[in-house]
Amino acid sequence: MNWVTVIWSMGSGACVVLALMHIAVWWKDRAARANLVFAVMAVAVAVFAALELALMRAQTPEQFGTAVRWLHVPAWVIVASLVGFVRLYLRAGRRWLAWAVVGVRTVSLILNFTFSPNINYREITALRHVSFFGEPVSVVASGVPNPWALVAQLSLLLLVIFVTDATIAAWRRGERRQALMVGGSILLFVTVGTAEGVAVTWGILSMPITVSLFYQGIVAVMAYELSYDVLHAATLARQLHLSEAGLRESEERFRIVADAAPVLIWVAGVDKLCTFFNKPWLEFTGRSLEQEMGNGWAEGVHPDDLQRCLDVYVAAFDAREAFVMQYRLRRHDGEYRWISDSGVPRYDARKNFAGYIGSCVDVTEFISKEQALRESKERIDLAAKAAGLTVWSWDIARDEVWLSEKDRALFGFSQSEKLNAERVRGVVHPEDRQLVRQLVENSLTTDKELEAEYRVVLGDGTIRWVARRGRVEFNGEGKPAFERGVLMDVTERKQADEKFRLAVEASPSGIVLVDGEGRIALVNTQTEKMFGYSRGELIGQSVEMLVPKRFGANHPAHRAKFMAIPKARAMGAGRELFARRKDGTEFAIEIGLNPIETADGVLVLAAVADITARKQAEAEALQRREEISHLSRVAVMGELTASIAHELNQPLSGIISNASAGQRFIDRGDVDLCEFRDLLADIVADGRRAGDVIRGIQTMIKKGSPTRQRLNVNDLVANVVRMINPNAMHHSCEVQISLEPNLPPIEADPIQLQQVLINLVINAFDAMRNTPLSRRKVVIATERNGDGTICMSVRDYGTGISEEARERLFDHFFTTKAEGLGMGLGIVRSIVESHGGTVAGENANGGGARFHFTLPASVAAL
Repeated sequence: MNWVTVIWSMGSGACVVLALMHIAVWWKDRAARANLVFAVMAVAVAVFAALELALMRAQTPEQFGTAVRWLHVPAWVIVASLVGFVRLYLRAGRRWLAWAVVGVRTVSLILNFTFSPNINYREITALRHVSFFGEPVSVVASGVPNPWALVAQLSLLLLVIFVTDATIAAWRRGERRQALMVGGSILLFVTVGTAEGVAVTWGILSMPITVSLFYQGIVAVMAYELSYDVLHAATLARQLHLSEAGLRESEERFRIVADAAPVLIWVAGVDKLCTFFNKPWLEFTGRSLEQEMGNGWAEGVHPDDLQRCLDVYVAAFDAREAFVMQYRLRRHDGEYRWISDSGVPRYDARKNFAGYIGSCVDVTEFISKEQALRESKERIDLAAKAAGLTVWSWDIARDEVWLSEKDRALFGFSQSEKLNAERVRGVVHPEDRQLVRQLVENSLTTDKELEAEYRVVLGDGTIRWVARRGRVEFNGEGKPAFERGVLMDVTERKQADEKFRLAVEASPSGIVLVDGEGRIALVNTQTEKMFGYSRGELIGQSVEMLVPKRFGANHPAHRAKFMAIPKARAMGAGRELFARRKDGTEFAIEIGLNPIETADGVLVLAAVADITARKQAEAEALQRREEISHLSRVAVMGELTASIAHELNQPLSGIISNASAGQRFIDRGDVDLCEFRDLLADIVADGRRAGDVIRGIQTMIKKGSPTRQRLNVNDLVANVVRMINPNAMHHSCEVQISLEPNLPPIEADPIQLQQVLINLVINAFDAMRNTPLSRRKVVIATERNGDGTICMSVRDYGTGISEEARERLFDHFFTTKAEGLGMGLGIVRSIVESHGGTVAGENANGGGARFHFTLPASVAAL
């Protein structure tokens, strides 16, 4: 019996019968595309077996080569069918890999018909017969293998990879029987068949090609699986029929539980369409179950989120994987709310995939808080970036240090480099490493925040100063577990500190830095020279050691008052200040106080200047000013000689007249004692008036220190007007006064203020020498200012003040008069400023000039 013909014919026939059966199945159910692909493959395997039989019956090398060439056509169909079946039945396998398998196999088919006789052999020179199943069959006796056959073998290798990937995916999905039967059989038979074909082609095995037997094995397994599914479906149908009542009861219980749940629940079938929504879902959306069924629920998803939502849903569904996604769902009131949707695949009692079930929660408030937190983090990151902060953390147990990508680059670390504490300490300046090492050791023993400043070397070699702050977190056992902190670049501050130190040292004044408790924190070299102490003797000591003992008891109270409201100002304004040297001697000083805000509180920077030499110079200058003032008063009295003579002439004439009248009364012998007493009283009054004039002249021209007293400025003006009236008549000038009543008194020297007014009035007379007689007028006015001062002014109608003279009006020895000395206005300014006032001159509206000065009113009067 010819067993080869029987076996190969029966195998081909079986494949054809199976193909017809599954074509019939596909014809009835067009969705059963896996059955159609199986039928195509079975027919291709039958053709492949027939061509193998032709190979074994070939009589010439040409017949053998032609049969091998056409053998690649059903082989291409088999490979393509296997790829399609795996994709349809196992619902797995990477699409690009599937196309790669088919593509490479197609190239090999094209090459097969390009080469002669085929892609397997370049040349077949002879055949020989071998015994196979007891009968002779043809095999290649001698031939040259074609290396392009590797292309066909590469397609089979890609097929193995593709099927392996799909099998693993199906296995992980839980479809282990299908993965084992279909994927395992394909891998086994394709691998063994390919190995046998390669061994025969390259002459390793001397036997006919029997690859079709292995493909028939794949067909048998695939037919079994498809038949198993049919039988299993029938069994399930019977079981389903028997358990419909229980299922309905179970579904009712599920519905009750789902409706009572505080979350939104949905259920989808294997076709991805939703089949159930619980009552909270329907209440949330305000829609009916019929509206939501299938894909109706998607109508409530925000348009901007819909495509992303569907992509996540479909991808997870196809992969049988759980998913979590967030999207906006329209509530019954029209407001879109953020929903967190969690879905998981569900399986029946036999572990068969049954669809998906999911639950949704309204997370709008959570997302709002999350957004606020993210914005806060972004602001913190921006603030850290703007402040030049480097944020770091150290996992102490694992010895791992975290730095951002930016900071890794800053310090010269690669992005992939694993950082530990020792590696990070490597960027610390060598002179500061021991300090940092000690700081780390100290930080591991306390949960307090520790600070330090040290130098680091950046990736580009630059040396920078940084301030380190960090705090260790301890675990439940009290062991250090984690440390977090920041580094702040303080190079500019350090440089500023150095500049500050240099500026302090270079200051010509003594610089003393005092803390809030009055302890000296810093002094410069000038302070050491000024007080006679060394720097070590001063640092840390109370500042009271520099205060004279007679002021020491009150100084702490003054210091506390300043610290209560610290602001930059001169110390002891209006008072003379003294300091004490190491040897106990005292000297006059001026102090400027400047508060400085620091992390340790307010520090006070005191600039101390020794003004002993200046005081001596001021005393000498004061003496010279008094002498010049005395000479000026004498000169003024010379100019007022006519006025003085007039003032003395009146009382003297009265005395003479009254005395003559008394003599006549006595000569007549009829003296009326009452009239005589009145004459004597008039004589006494005139004598006192003349004495007052003489004493005023003496006081004005005598040397000596000024004496201040409370004065009424209106009375002062009246006295001056009376004194200068004769001079006014001499210059044909009219003197007018405008006095505000009820002015408060001032503290002043009356003689000096008379000198000020007389100088200004005489200057006014001189300024109107060329003014027409009808316009020669001087107005003396007084008024109260709103700031507690009294203003007095002298206004004339003369030529006014020229531009070139305006800036130098009050300079000594500057004058616009040919016969003037340039002392008058300079003395006026000195006297006014010595009384705490100010003086100025300006051109007045209507012509002429106006000189005015202000003096503070008496404190007691206010």
